[in-house]
Amino acid sequence: MELIVLLRGTITLVAVSSLAALLGCGGAGPTPAAPVMRDDEPVETSRPTMSSRSEIGGMNEEKVQAAFERASPRLSRCYQKGVERIPYLGGEIRFKVRVTEEGTARWAFVKDSTLGDRETEACMLGVLKATRWPKPVGGEGLAENSFTFEPSSDERPPVPWTPDQLGTPYKKARPALESCRSQAGGTQLKATLYIDTDGRPLSVGVSSADERGEEAAECVAGALREITFPSPGSYASKVSVDID
Repeated sequence: MELIVLLRGTITLVAVSSLAALLGCGGAGPTPAAPVMRDDEPVETSRPTMSSRSEIGGMNEEKVQAAFERASPRLSRCYQKGVERIPYLGGEIRFKVRVTEEGTARWAFVKDSTLGDRETEACMLGVLKATRWPKPVGGEGLAENSFTFEPSSDERPPVPWTPDQLGTPYKKARPALESCRSQAGGTQLKATLYIDTDGRPLSVGVSSADERGEEAAECVAGALREITFPSPGSYASKVSVDID
């Protein structure tokens, strides 16, 4: 089976820095004698020391790119396992990783995805969490990258659907999905589904606007798996819906 994996060359890098710069004067030397104050001299109060924190630090772009490239074969194995269940599985997926000062992943989440399989997405997140990252400069950093996975050209792609084609069953499920979303602090979520000919979801994938969405991803996927949608006909369909 032909497998195509495209690694995007552009990486967005930001870092959250804990670097504090103290603004003031200092230096080693003998302690001067305390000045003699006259009763008629005004007393000067000491000025407070000012400090600032930088919100954006830096990471070495080439080293971050290399880390993603090292992870690529393992991400492909996650994808291949998904293809064994869903032969026409494919789409683009974007990850965001928070990197600690020690070069480990504090968290990783799916920022956007049209892949449509939570099991595959979770496998890929596990790979990125286990990846060794370059150490950020000045604090914890953030790294993003997207990958495109394409199934074999021998596989017929699913029929594209619009959210309206999910019909009344999806509308009835909105309260349950909103309850899932509230677990993530109301962050915006997106679900991508493959729907079989009998209207049952073959798989569901979930992405979110921030890391809090990972807490709601399984809830959303589970709620959507319980729904029977209208039949797409003689071949499976694929659809993405925003949950906001």
